[in-house]
Amino acid sequence: MQGRDDAAATRVDPAPSGTGPQWVVRTGEQAAPARFTAPQPASGNASWLGAKPQVAPPPAQDRARVREAPEPPPPAPGREAPAFDRPQSMPTPPGPAGQRVFRPGLRSGIAVAAVATLVAGGVAYLLKGDGVPGVGSGPGADGAADASGVFAVQAALYDGHEQAITGVAVAGETAVTVGSETVDRPRGQILVSADGADQWSVAEVKREGGASPFDVPRVVAASGKAWAALGAGPAGVAVWTSADGRTWTHRSSPQGFQRGDEVASLTAAQTGFTAAGTGHDGRPALWTSADGAVWQRAAASVEGAPANVAANGGAVVVRTEKGELWRSADGGATWTRAEVPDADGSYGPVVALTNGPGGFFAAREGKKGDRRRAVFYRSADGVGWTRASTIDRRTYDRLAALNGTSESLTALVPLTDGRIAVQRSDDGVKWKSVERLDTDGGKAAATTAALPKGVLVAGAQDNGAYLAAPGARHDDIDLLAVPGAVTPDRTLTRLVSAGGTTLAIGSGAGDAAVWHTRDGASWTRAGGGGLAGPGVQRLADAAHGPQGWVAAGGGSGTPLLVTSADGTAWNPAAPPKAGEAELSGAAHGAAGYVVVGAADGAPVVWHSADLASWTEGTGDLGDGRMRDVVATKSGYAAVGEGAANAPAAWTSADGKAWTPVRVPQAAGALTKVVARGDTLVATGDGDLVGVSADGGRTWAFSTLQASSITASLATGTGFVLTGTPAGTSDVALWTSPDGTSWQVRRPEGSGLNGEGSQRLTGLTALGDELLATGTDGTTPTLWRTDLP
Repeated sequence: MQGRDDAAATRVDPAPSGTGPQWVVRTGEQAAPARFTAPQPASGNASWLGAKPQVAPPPAQDRARVREAPEPPPPAPGREAPAFDRPQSMPTPPGPAGQRVFRPGLRSGIAVAAVATLVAGGVAYLLKGDGVPGVGSGPGADGAADASGVFAVQAALYDGHEQAITGVAVAGETAVTVGSETVDRPRGQILVSADGADQWSVAEVKREGGASPFDVPRVVAASGKAWAALGAGPAGVAVWTSADGRTWTHRSSPQGFQRGDEVASLTAAQTGFTAAGTGHDGRPALWTSADGAVWQRAAASVEGAPANVAANGGAVVVRTEKGELWRSADGGATWTRAEVPDADGSYGPVVALTNGPGGFFAAREGKKGDRRRAVFYRSADGVGWTRASTIDRRTYDRLAALNGTSESLTALVPLTDGRIAVQRSDDGVKWKSVERLDTDGGKAAATTAALPKGVLVAGAQDNGAYLAAPGARHDDIDLLAVPGAVTPDRTLTRLVSAGGTTLAIGSGAGDAAVWHTRDGASWTRAGGGGLAGPGVQRLADAAHGPQGWVAAGGGSGTPLLVTSADGTAWNPAAPPKAGEAELSGAAHGAAGYVVVGAADGAPVVWHSADLASWTEGTGDLGDGRMRDVVATKSGYAAVGEGAANAPAAWTSADGKAWTPVRVPQAAGALTKVVARGDTLVATGDGDLVGVSADGGRTWAFSTLQASSITASLATGTGFVLTGTPAGTSDVALWTSPDGTSWQVRRPEGSGLNGEGSQRLTGLTALGDELLATGTDGTTPTLWRTDLP
C-alpha cells in the first residue's frame, strides 16, 4: 500500500477466514493537502509540466465528521462464487473519425473454470466455481475479483485510451520514451529498449510512498551516470530516476520544486541535469540536480518564459518562447543575453537550441533566393556563436525539432511534399539524410534522438502515439506488440440497478457498452444498433422507468442517447436538436425521463415523457455544464459546474423548466448526485461533498480526507461513497445515514489495497449486498460484499 502511516493506524481484527470482508479502521488520518489539477497533455513545446493550485484544505471544523467504523457482522454463508472465462470478442465497425485499429489475436481476458454461452444480443458469462480470489468463501473475503473475462474487449491503438509519447532519450544501446495513456485521466508510461530500439517493453517503475499514480512523465534525459524524467501530477512537478533506464523510481515529494511550478525542458550533461520552466509565481525558473533526485532551484532572470535549455561545462543557455538566448555561468545567479549573428540569409528568432558535439547548437530559419532552409550556429561556451551548417533541401518547409548530445545531432524537417525528412549529423557540420517518413494516418513527428544506428522518432498520429526508428529498422514500432503498452478500453462508468436488473455501463474497444445481470453472477453484454458507431463513444449514466431504460453519453463531439425496453438491446433515440453535445447524467421521476450534459459551454437538459420524443429544457441555466441529475420527491435536481470551475446546482418541478440554485463557494465541479427521498448527497472529483435536505434547494459543503471520490450510492439506510484516501492509492468506503457525518472503512484484499493503484468506479445494492466495479491498475474488477 502506498503512503500509509502505520503508526497512526488502528486495525480492527478481521472476521475469521472465509467468513466476511476484512476492514481496517484508520485513526489519526492526516489532513488532505491542497488539491491540484494537472493540465492535459498537449502537442508541441507548451509548458505542460506542472499543476495549478485550486484551493487549500478547509479548516478542521469544516471537514465532514468521520468516526471509526465498527467491525462488521459476519456475512450469511453459502454464496456461489464466480469464475470468469474469456468470451469471444464483440465486433466493432470501423469509422473514419478516430478509427480503431485492432491487432489480430490480441484479447483481454483470463480463463478460470470457464463457462461461456452465446446468447441473443451479446455474450453471457456465467460466474461460478470455487477458489476464485475475492469471491470464493464469503462476501469480499479475499478482495475484488479479476473481471477481465466478464468485460472482455480487444486491444486497439485508439479506442478512447489514447497513448502519447512526449519525450525520448538514448544512451548507448538503451532508448527510453516517456508519455502517458489517457483512460479517464492520464497515467504515466515509460517504455524502454535495451537493443537500439529493436525490442521494446514497459519499464519497471517502483513508486515511493505517496507518489501519485496519476503523475505523468513528459521529458527525459540521460547524463553520464544516471537517467531522470520530469512530469506533472495532482501535487505538481513529479520526478522519476533510474540508474540504467530500465528500472525506474517514481519519487515522492521531490525536493526543489514548489506547487505551481511548470517545467518546460530538461537536459543532461556529464555533471548532472538542468531543467527550465516557470515558477509558481509566474517567473522564469531554473533547476539543477547532480543525480535527478534532489534538485536546487534558482530564479532565471531572463525576459520571457523558457522554452528549452541546454548545458555544457559550467554554462547554461536558455531559449525563451520569444526566440531569445540567455546565458548563465554561475548556476543561474546572473544572466546575460547571448547574441546569435545573422548569416546565410537567416532571419527571425532562434527556433531551436540543444547540446551538441563541442558545445551548444542553435538554429534559425533562413532563405537563399526563393529557397528556404535551416541555418545552424555553434558555440563552445554560449557567448560567441559562429555559423556551423545548413539543411538545404529543395522541398524544405521548416525545422520542426532539433536534439543533440555530445556525440551527435538529429533534426526533423517537414517537407513541402507532405513527408518528414529525418537528418543526422555527427559533428554539426555535415548532415546526412536518414529517411523521409510518410505522414499518412495523420503522423506528426515531434521529438527525436540519435541511436547507435539510426534515429529514434516519436510523435502522434490519428490512432494515438507514433514511434519509429529510421535507419535502425524499416517499419514503425508497433505499440500494440509491446506487452502492456496499450490497455484495452474497458471503461465502466457506473452501475445502475432498477426493475430487477443491474447495468454496468461505459465503453469497450471504443464503442458504447452495456453489460446486464439480474443476480450479479451471470453477465451478458447487450446488443442493438445504438451502441456501435464511428469514432469513440462512451455511456456515462442510465435511468429506468415504466417505458424502459434510457442511457446517455457522448463521443466525437456528438451526444449519445439510446433506449431499451429491458436493457438487453439498445436503439438510438433522436435528440431534440442536432449539434455538438455531451451527456453525462440521467434520471426518471414522476414527470418522466431527464438527461443532462453540456453543449457549446452551457448546460443542456432534455426531457421525455415516453422515451419516444424529447424536448429541450428551459430556464436560466447560465454557463458551465450539468454533470448529473436525480429525481426527488418534489421533482428533479441537477449538479455540475458554473463559471470558473465552481460547483453549481439546479432544480425543476417537471424536468422541463429549470432554476439555478445558489450554492456555497468552493472549488471544483460537482460530478455525481444521489438521492434518498429529498436528502441529496453530491460529490466532486476531489474531496468535496455536498448535502441537501430539501430536494436540492439549499446546500452545505464539507470535505473528506480523500484525494478523489469516485462513486456514490443511496441505500435504504443512508449513503455510501467510495474513493481514494489522501496519501494512498487504495480503496476506502465512507458511510452516512444523512450525508452529514461519515464513517470511513478501509477494506483489504486483492484489488482493494496493496501495490499499484486500486479504485472502485461503480456501486449498487443487490438485496443486502454491495456490488462494485473497479480497477486494479488497468485490470477491471468486481467486488461483492455486505452492505456497510
